[in-house]
Amino acid sequence: MNPPELDISKDSPPFADKLDAYFLKVEKANLRNTNLRWLALVLACFYSFGCYFCFDIPQALQAVLSKDLSITSFQFNLLYTVYSLPNIILPFFGGVLIDRMGVRISLSLFSLFLILGQLVSTFGAAKDDFILILIGRIIFGIGGESLNVAQSVIIANWFMGKEFAFALGATTCISRIGSSVNSFLSPKAYYWADGRLYLPFAIGAILCIFSGVCGLGLAYLDRKCDSELEEEIGEEQMEKFNVKDLKEFKLIFYLLLVNCCFLYGAFYGLNNNLNDLMVQRFGFSPQGAGNYIPIIYICATIITPLFGIFSDRFGKRVHIVLCGSILFFITHLVTAFLPQKGPGPNYYTVPILLGVGVFHATYAAVFWPCIPLVVNENLVGTAYGIVTAFYNLTLSMVPMLIGSIHDATLNKDHGYFWTQIALAGFTGIGIGFTVWIFFEDKKTGRKLAKPISAQDKHNILRLKTRSFGPMRGM
Repeated sequence: MNPPELDISKDSPPFADKLDAYFLKVEKANLRNTNLRWLALVLACFYSFGCYFCFDIPQALQAVLSKDLSITSFQFNLLYTVYSLPNIILPFFGGVLIDRMGVRISLSLFSLFLILGQLVSTFGAAKDDFILILIGRIIFGIGGESLNVAQSVIIANWFMGKEFAFALGATTCISRIGSSVNSFLSPKAYYWADGRLYLPFAIGAILCIFSGVCGLGLAYLDRKCDSELEEEIGEEQMEKFNVKDLKEFKLIFYLLLVNCCFLYGAFYGLNNNLNDLMVQRFGFSPQGAGNYIPIIYICATIITPLFGIFSDRFGKRVHIVLCGSILFFITHLVTAFLPQKGPGPNYYTVPILLGVGVFHATYAAVFWPCIPLVVNENLVGTAYGIVTAFYNLTLSMVPMLIGSIHDATLNKDHGYFWTQIALAGFTGIGIGFTVWIFFEDKKTGRKLAKPISAQDKHNILRLKTRSFGPMRGM
């Protein structure tokens, strides 16, 4: 079913007005506005399930990886650094690739990178070869972040202008279930394989294949329902990015950028080492820790869509981020000063996991949809690309910093006291920037404090056509 033609003649109304009228017509013609979009959302959610499962395999197996491969905490954290390093620039190339080849072909290509990278890591795990596992993680990372670009683009295709934050929240939920399943299953799979590393990695490869099949189904469905909106509007009508346009970014965008780097750095700095922290500090077995770490992702699964809906309808985005960040700051300090293990596990860690989960759920639901609200329409994709690049730069540096602090302070709480103090400092800086964002938003029209408006669908369209989007922070 094709949408009506868009009048772009010289004497027609301004382009923004034409686009408004065109949306009204397309809503009647486009199958993406029917209940079929919920099937697309299900497929999009499971498209990244395998990616999230595999991304957190090192965290779930940190204790046994360190023992079996004889690696330090710094070397362990390299498993996350090598994933993030190529993604300092790859999201831009991923977006260009989507522009050139189309989102549907890109879905399949990025899935192949994931599967190939996970297979290489699985082979390295079977051989107890740390270098080969690192190589697999690099290949996996090339597909991982670009996969998230493609996912966000196709979500925008189906949910532009309405239910967008909810759809992004839903993909976060299901994706984080993949992380939760990994935390629970991978330590058990290790012992089912009689202490061999290959089985958890192999399960991850199977799930990547499953996610690839979901991606193919999503591509087929999108092709079936494609209204070819970009072609109808005309490529010449969509504004092109110029380096000079960077000066158009306002201060509030850069404040959001720095805020993201510090808060996500604090989150992943804790999360990547959480299994070993619970084993070394608080007396859990690797399997026992794996039973409780999913609390973080269960919180994200339940809460993220709710806050996505709330922020769409009522705004108050900075308030939500501030409350979640303060809670996160408290959890870091409590973790640092909580007594070590006694005769058995210290179950006071459970409220800590709840606090981390609430922060992650609220921040993921609110932060990424803020970007289109504070930048010009034609720069939404570029803005996401810049945030993603700096976000991954942070995630490539924080693991090495935390690993170095851990290895240098093993005499104090197994190295995890000063790491938590450092992460609390990261969170404190993030809180400071959140307060700054609040006052800057008041100066610039309170866009972050207001509900999403009909005009914001223009920015969603730009996100769609520029082919960038939220990354792993989602």
